[in-house]
Amino acid sequence: MSNISLLVEEEIKALKRIEEAKKEAEKIVEKAKEEARKIKDLKLILEKVSKYIDEQEKLLKEEAESLRRKYFEIAEKIRLIPSEEIDKIAEEIVMEVVGLERGD
Repeated sequence: MSNISLLVEEEIKALKRIEEAKKEAEKIVEKAKEEARKIKDLKLILEKVSKYIDEQEKLLKEEAESLRRKYFEIAEKIRLIPSEEIDKIAEEIVMEVVGLERGD
């Protein structure tokens, strides 16, 4: 073989290796892009979950405050009932539930 043939043959081999390396590099880049998309998607999911949790927390706090006010009002109404009336109600409850008269 002549030197030119050897050079051409070596150049063809080199071009094939370069082409294989490019293909491998493209695979690596594509994998990296896919991983980046996954990370981006994960960040988006985490942002949405965080926003949802914040919204639910706000709603629950509002509901808790509403219940607190409601039960505070009920407690105030009970507090205003005279003790004699509470004793009478307690006596009726005991008689109804247990069937016994309350002893003082």
